[in-house]
Amino acid sequence: MDATSRRIVNALKTAIRREERTSAAYVSKAKKMRDPAAKKVLETLAKQEIGHANKLLKILNKGSDLSTLGKKGKDLAGELHVVNDDIRAIENSSDVVKVLRKAAKAEENSGRLYRSMEKIYKGLDVADLFAKLAEEEDKHKDRIEKVLAGL
Repeated sequence: MDATSRRIVNALKTAIRREERTSAAYVSKAKKMRDPAAKKVLETLAKQEIGHANKLLKILNKGSDLSTLGKKGKDLAGELHVVNDDIRAIENSSDVVKVLRKAAKAEENSGRLYRSMEKIYKGLDVADLFAKLAEEEDKHKDRIEKVLAGL
C-alpha cells in the first residue's frame, strides 16, 4: 500500500471513530436533557451517526485499491483533516444550549471532511457516498439549529 492509500485508510478509520464517538456523545447528553426537543434531536442524530460509521466501514472493508486515485487524488489526500476537538467540547458541556451549539459545529466539521473525501474519490463510486454523507451532516446541523432557535 502506498503512502496515499495509507493516508486515506487512516482518514477512513478516523472518520469511523469520529462518527462512533459523536454518536456516543449524543446518547450520553440526550440522557441528561430535560428539554424534550433537544433530547429527541440528539437521540435521532446518534442513530444516524452510527449509520454513517457503518457505511464508512463497508468502504474500508472492501479493501478497494486506493492507488487508483491518480495524481489529483494523491494531491487532494493532504487536504483530509479530521477534527475531534468539537466532540470533546460536547462531552465536556452540560448546558443544553452549549451542547447543541457544539453539536452543530461537529456536524459542520463532519460535512467538511466528507466534502474533502468526495473530491479525493471523484470519479469513483464512493464519491457519491461521501457527497451524500456531507449532505446528511448539513441536514443534521440544520435540525440542531432549529431546536436551538426554539429554546
